[in-house]
Amino acid sequence: MKILNVQQIREADQYTIKNEPIESIDLMERASRAVANWISKHFSNEYAVIILAGSGNNGGDGLAIARLLANQRYKVNVVLVMSESGSDDFEQNLDRLRSIHEVEIVDDLEPLNPTDKTIFIDAIFGSGLSRPIEGKIATYIEKVNSVKGIKIAVDIPSGIFADEPSPGNTIFKADYTLSFQVPKLAFMMAENQQYIGKFVILDIGLLPDFIDSCVSEYSIFELTDEVKSLLKVESTAHKGIRGRATIIAGGHAKMGASIIAAKGALHSGIGLLSVQSCPHCINIIQIQIPEALILEDENEYVLGSFLNYANQDVIVFGPAVGFANKTVKLLEELLKNYKGQLILDADAISILSEYRELLQLLPKGAILTPHHGEFKRLVGNYSNNFEALVQLKSFCKHHKVVVVLKGKHTAVCNEKGEVSFNTTGNSGMAKGGSGDLLCGIMAGIAPRVKNTFITAKLAVYLHGISGDKSLKYYGENFMTPTTMISNLKEAFIEIEK
Repeated sequence: MKILNVQQIREADQYTIKNEPIESIDLMERASRAVANWISKHFSNEYAVIILAGSGNNGGDGLAIARLLANQRYKVNVVLVMSESGSDDFEQNLDRLRSIHEVEIVDDLEPLNPTDKTIFIDAIFGSGLSRPIEGKIATYIEKVNSVKGIKIAVDIPSGIFADEPSPGNTIFKADYTLSFQVPKLAFMMAENQQYIGKFVILDIGLLPDFIDSCVSEYSIFELTDEVKSLLKVESTAHKGIRGRATIIAGGHAKMGASIIAAKGALHSGIGLLSVQSCPHCINIIQIQIPEALILEDENEYVLGSFLNYANQDVIVFGPAVGFANKTVKLLEELLKNYKGQLILDADAISILSEYRELLQLLPKGAILTPHHGEFKRLVGNYSNNFEALVQLKSFCKHHKVVVVLKGKHTAVCNEKGEVSFNTTGNSGMAKGGSGDLLCGIMAGIAPRVKNTFITAKLAVYLHGISGDKSLKYYGENFMTPTTMISNLKEAFIEIEK
């Protein structure tokens, strides 16, 4: 699903108005009906509705929503938060609304007494905002944010800028954001999550040929039949066709990282799995993962031997490997000599940050999986996620690699600077070992998918689905990366259906 900027969305509106053809007021009606239908599907008319309407087209949406909900027997009050005259479509909807006697139009919140059964609808600014919110409107928003009730934003919460950081401190805090046709970049930013709530994209019939023609570096990953087909193998397939993976992870007293990553690969369909291990850890691996072959490191307590990886399709290097000189040297040898798919995580990324000359050795198509702390050590500090995206695209273009920047909506960027966001997963996954599992899933599917960017996106998606299934069965606090491994089964079954 493409993410378009505000200008592209406006052009999509105008293109639809011209070429469907449809009047702008009727397109507004269609959008408002989509919102009203969503609300009536999720909340009964036992709820009272208070709509805060600005004087632009977002306010026009709010007025039309008020009329449509009143027709479904909701008790509706509309607060006109601006005194000046509005857009043509706003004024036309205001005239229509005045004929609905069941709707009370007021200019102040004070007479209203919200409860848990009140829905507040933010239709003040939408995506047209270009300045911080101040004065009377700021007071309205702060008041609504502080009281009981369900909060719903139409298009985007007032106070948030769609394509750049929001400069103000006053922002409507939505439980749900009901947006039109395509998502906005702001929805993907961690700093905006407390205001966005759960976002829902409503189809309002903008002509798809225009949207298809729009160029955008940003998208949200969606599972398609084409992607699903990449994981299938022929009925006559042997283990070699499923691929060979080696896990180099988990140094002395940290074997859990190796086990989790290895099980992730094993349960993601890898044909032959090898684990590089220090001699005294071999029994741990063989007991925990009897399916794994052992590559014995020459060092007793550190991972540091460059072994024969010639027939390995993919190598995971980094989770809990430590920072011994021999380990740093092993990473250097891998960067110089290994020709297959390389996945670098955790300590590997920290080594690259400290020994920056190694960055020049990164092979084209390598996958790096940092969290924000690790990524800042690679590229320098940034103050928000919009700045992080600039750094992310620059790093990937310069080094010709794929980076998985982990977070609420994990961003996967390729060497062209194209960024795909993930929307699966939950906060229960924010526990040690979760990243090790992600690397294992990547290793498990890479030999079949055979496309680095798709491998990274699909692995993040599957990882999130397994987390969501684990949340359902175990709860946010009890779930662990180990329970997520067991729930990978359902993630793959969902794809195989």
